[in-house]
Amino acid sequence: MNEYWELNEGKVDSAKFFEARAKYFPEATTLYIEGTSISDDVRACYLSHQEAGPYLPPAQTIFPFSKKYRCKFSDALMDQLVLLAAQHAEPELLDHISLYQDSKELLFWHDAFANVMLVSRVIPEKLVAQFAADLGLKYQYT
Repeated sequence: MNEYWELNEGKVDSAKFFEARAKYFPEATTLYIEGTSISDDVRACYLSHQEAGPYLPPAQTIFPFSKKYRCKFSDALMDQLVLLAAQHAEPELLDHISLYQDSKELLFWHDAFANVMLVSRVIPEKLVAQFAADLGLKYQYT
């Protein structure tokens, strides 16, 4: 992603994040997850929503070995992740997350819940501002 909105300066509640995603990214088609400490029930969730196809984002973790999941983005998946987020620490959910519309990256979050979130500039500023406000974050264009 060359041009993006940068969301930062705040602690994001993982359940709120999953709730907001479906609201602000209705055009999304695919969710990519990478993690090293994903719990068994969260892994089962990803596997139940898994879709065929290549894993598009570049690998973010070199060591230790990480698991990667490509999931069909849906309200059902987001609803399950909201419930799982209430029961698990963020590292048990994921380390890195990307959201795509077909082959176009919409959101990328390296070291999710602890680092800067990047949102594609194809998302209008009005939506980014509302998304950031819902999560208690500030945003800027970089």
